[in-house]
Amino acid sequence: MARGGNAERDVAMAQMYTEGATLAEIGSKYGISRERVRQVLQSKGSVTAEESRQARRRAREADLNEKVGEFLSQHRSTIEGLAAAGTPRSEVEERFRLVHPEVPAAIVKQSIMASSVLFDVDYQEFNFPVSAVESALWYALARELDLKADRATAIEDLDLAEAREVSDALSSEQLAPETVATVLCLVSAAREYARKTPVGLSAQRYNRQRVDILRELGLESKQGATPWPPTSQTVMKRLGAGSWADAQLSVGLSPDRRGRPRGLLVFREEDYELSVKKFMEYAAETGQSATFAVYGAWVEAEERAGRRWPSAPSIRFHYRNWMAAKRAASASTGAAAQRSLRGSVAPVGTLALHHFQKEITAFLTKLEGLHGTETSEAIRNFIKPLMTEFEFRRRSWIRASVLRDPTAICRRLDDPTLKAKHRVALTQDPPDIDSVLTDMYLDRLGNGDPRVTDGWLRPDAQAELDSISDETVLQYSALREIRNYLTHISQESTERLGSALRRLSEVDPRFELNQPLTARVLLSWLSSTRARRLQLLLTCVPSIWRAMVVGEALTDESQ
Repeated sequence: MARGGNAERDVAMAQMYTEGATLAEIGSKYGISRERVRQVLQSKGSVTAEESRQARRRAREADLNEKVGEFLSQHRSTIEGLAAAGTPRSEVEERFRLVHPEVPAAIVKQSIMASSVLFDVDYQEFNFPVSAVESALWYALARELDLKADRATAIEDLDLAEAREVSDALSSEQLAPETVATVLCLVSAAREYARKTPVGLSAQRYNRQRVDILRELGLESKQGATPWPPTSQTVMKRLGAGSWADAQLSVGLSPDRRGRPRGLLVFREEDYELSVKKFMEYAAETGQSATFAVYGAWVEAEERAGRRWPSAPSIRFHYRNWMAAKRAASASTGAAAQRSLRGSVAPVGTLALHHFQKEITAFLTKLEGLHGTETSEAIRNFIKPLMTEFEFRRRSWIRASVLRDPTAICRRLDDPTLKAKHRVALTQDPPDIDSVLTDMYLDRLGNGDPRVTDGWLRPDAQAELDSISDETVLQYSALREIRNYLTHISQESTERLGSALRRLSEVDPRFELNQPLTARVLLSWLSSTRARRLQLLLTCVPSIWRAMVVGEALTDESQ
């Protein structure tokens, strides 16, 4: 009887998995472990994990589409009316959340985006974390030039998101609204002056102004205190990647070039329009929103690929605001780009998956036309930036996943193995996540195993990463060690690469390297047989990102 009961149970479990239930859900229902469920399904020859994930994805999409359709059938005219009256997207969402608390916020957000309404101003588009830093630079310049505040001009020129950030920073110091208004007006005056007259501000003069500002506002700058305006070091780091000249250029100022030449690029008038056009074409192709924040990420990715464009703050300065920049470029970017203006910001994982698939396909196509030493050099020049880009985007993905998940910090604090210094940072108000999720910390997670996130992800999202096969992880580890070896050939990098290749060859004999390891041997080995080994290794990149995309969707679904 027991065997027959188990047989019926096993059939029911296989049916649940076919319909999209997770291993954890099935195990919970029948009181067995997740691993035992996997064993049963394997013995039954059930559907694959990918097929089950697709079933879950289809079910979620169908449910979401149905709810969005119902919401729009009731409220489309209201959304269109508010947009026509100039109400920003974020305010429309907030109005619905207050009046219809029974509707999940995710449904409200998705429905408004699906309405295809183009809002005149969307505060969310300007929610850029360095805005307050930019304003500090402009405010110091206005004081240095002894400019006068013009309220009428400020009202027309005001960037609401930036104004709110500066207002929040100053209000937290108990400063009067009149003082905040003066700061905002002088920021506007400085921008207007710089549009007509090339001007810059040295770090020394900025620091002098900062001391005066802090004294006049009654604020204190000392260790542990972070009053606005920030230090010149912070300005350089946030706006110029450590360079004061680059920080000025990034917002539209003209630095003094009498010092050491840095090869700084001064963009022509047509470069500004072309950069926005190129970005909007990219946004249309990838099906994501052409927002200010996504433009900034695109510029960074382009620069790592060797293509430089005006920075996001520089574009906003040049056109006065981001919406004006989009409108200036929209006439020649086509209908597809226009549709992208109305879409939602694609998640980090979706962007990364598209990026890597596109880059790998383009490289392999290019490789077919190369011969001899050209092939080896091309492989060297491709693997190094590819894996660096992978790590950069993976860090962004983990950080974004944590920020979207309100349970992440509580879950980490419940972990008794959490480091003391991390516990202190996470119990602050607000939690200091940045000091915990550093680049070094994220890169070292799991000793390079991309499945390991140290408990930061929700269990269902983590389960998607856990489903990545061991062979895929071994391929990724080999690619990572190849990058490290080609970057710096040493005894340690040689031993680590050799070990990674031996582990991979145990599951795939095609990766046996029966020669002493040198850079020449390695590159020749990867390029032989029409670069078949390299192609196999590269399959791990989209495989990993597909799992991360699903995990990202699960996290978003819970909001």
